[in-house]
Amino acid sequence: MHLLILASEFPPGPGGIGTHAYQLAHQLCRLGWEVTVIAKQDYASPVELATFNSQQAFTVLPVPNALAKPLDALNRWRIARKTISQHRPDLIVGTGDRSVWIAALVGGKTSTAAIGHGSEFGLKGWQRVVTQWAFGRMDHVICVSDFTRKYMLKEGFKPQSVSVLPNGADHTHLFPLPQETVCAFRKDRGWEQCKLLLTVGHVSERKGQRVVIEALPHILQKVPNVHYLIAGLPSLKEEFSSLASRLGVEPNVHFLGQVSQEQLRLLYNVCDVFVMTSQHTQGGDFEGYGIAAVEAALCGKPAVVSGDSGLAEAVIEGQTGLIVPQRDPRATADAIVALLSDEVMREEYGNNARIRAVTEQTWESRAKSYDLLFRQIIQS
Repeated sequence: MHLLILASEFPPGPGGIGTHAYQLAHQLCRLGWEVTVIAKQDYASPVELATFNSQQAFTVLPVPNALAKPLDALNRWRIARKTISQHRPDLIVGTGDRSVWIAALVGGKTSTAAIGHGSEFGLKGWQRVVTQWAFGRMDHVICVSDFTRKYMLKEGFKPQSVSVLPNGADHTHLFPLPQETVCAFRKDRGWEQCKLLLTVGHVSERKGQRVVIEALPHILQKVPNVHYLIAGLPSLKEEFSSLASRLGVEPNVHFLGQVSQEQLRLLYNVCDVFVMTSQHTQGGDFEGYGIAAVEAALCGKPAVVSGDSGLAEAVIEGQTGLIVPQRDPRATADAIVALLSDEVMREEYGNNARIRAVTEQTWESRAKSYDLLFRQIIQS
């Protein structure tokens, strides 16, 4: 079976959609599929791209950067048409709004599927019209959470057929590290007696780092020596740093920027609690699932996440983490303090989170479900 994936982003740069597309390609290739990926690969140097792409067991066809979005779409369309003509894929999968548009345009008689991550369904104006049309043309839509599925239907999208397959995480790269490694990191930074919070993701309004910074004054009143580590593309670093300064918590907030996979694994291991308080944006974007919460779970860490999004499906309330309302610094602070103040509960939640992640939430496990579904789509 030949699978063609059209993706709006792809590693080695950051991004949840890119991670999802990569894991689909990697895992399905291991299951015997021939896979070709057409994708944008931003936030990486030409040398990084060449090295990364050459190491894959599947073919990656990068979409060159264009000066204008119409030219960008034309590049995607041109490469997709040429690839379909040469390889005759059995299934075309679009992931990311513009890639779904292209999949709808070039699909023809080939079986098609779209991945619904969430942000696609909040678009406005002409982009919303085109996206509704494109998703409606797909033979099947796969949503990454039940929240995303319900949101899609509420927004008037009419898929021909729909399934829910949650995101996963990579257990081969994320796992508990030896305690001496964790202790060495803390000692090197003078954090032996400190509690560490961690958020991983684009420093932006949607990811909600602002809420955690606003919660810090309340947290520090109950649990002194708490430090907040923020890993991810630092787009709003200056704005959030200014907020931390006004609140008097700037020494406790650390923007780490983009980090390597090895550094990320270490950060998940050294933190005490993983926090992701994502929120809906005015532009209609929201958190479709929350891969980072599962990544933290693979390292044995409990999570505090915001509700009314797919994040709530990445944890089990009262067993692997705590769910708080969006844009609520006080509730966020109370949940974090509850976990930081109770070592027994924190360890129990962390152990539960790792067991669930390893048994249910790995990409290897999710890929088997995709393999079965994709074969059904092709045969239908």
